[in-house]
Amino acid sequence: MAGVSNRKKLDTTTAPRVHSHARVVVACVVLLAIVAAGATTGVQVVGASRDVAFYVGKEAVLNDHVTAMMTDLPFDATSTYYKSRLELADPADPKTQYLIAGLRQEAIKRLIVMHAQVAKAASLGITLDSSAVDAAVNAYVSEHVVSGDTQEEARLRSAPMRSYIELRANSNAYEQFLTAKTTVSASEVQEYYATWNWNYTDTHGRVLTLEQAGEKLVNDALANKKFQLVLNDRARLLEQTLPTVNADTTYKKFMRRWDSLFGIAIPDSLQPLEIGPIS
Repeated sequence: MAGVSNRKKLDTTTAPRVHSHARVVVACVVLLAIVAAGATTGVQVVGASRDVAFYVGKEAVLNDHVTAMMTDLPFDATSTYYKSRLELADPADPKTQYLIAGLRQEAIKRLIVMHAQVAKAASLGITLDSSAVDAAVNAYVSEHVVSGDTQEEARLRSAPMRSYIELRANSNAYEQFLTAKTTVSASEVQEYYATWNWNYTDTHGRVLTLEQAGEKLVNDALANKKFQLVLNDRARLLEQTLPTVNADTTYKKFMRRWDSLFGIAIPDSLQPLEIGPIS
């Protein structure tokens, strides 16, 4: 009887321990699952921002967008770098590096302005449908691709570049709306002529009078007024939008911590974006 009694006593004391061990195992499994899920989610979050240069509010501006804008600015009459020939410059020349840095800064600011313009356009009911975007993509490809270069055409028709072209198209639509009702007065034409009369000459090189310059002078004065209106509006939008810009990304932060942990020198590409002064 004593043996039976002892056996029963032993069973009742070990049962809670078995249950306790089971709970620990289950807890560990759950914890590992949570950590694994968190790690997976973390990798996805970090990876999602790998191609992002910066954010304007909640809108991501991709590195591809910055590169594309740097390519387009030398062909944009409103750009400080209009007609610059970067492809002919010596990459080892410090002047070339200075040019690239300037182009990058202007590209960043122009993209910030474009996002502000698109937001403004949306509030005014100015939007482009998919067919208009398709047309913009086709026009962009036609302007940028040499006939037969299927690889470059495929790149320009990719999702990142389509979003860039759509941004450009909406920006243009906004600026056209902004200047659509602009007119020029007689006094403004006279003021423009007083500054630019040397640009209006006959076949013998003699400066034309205001009356002789006629319609071309009026059209040029109007175009200049629209040009200045666009530039002033861009400057205003840039100043208003800069506080919403997030110049860092999750990917860059993660890589900086990783490099610091292992004593690796942190490259400039992983530093927060630097945006120069407005003017």
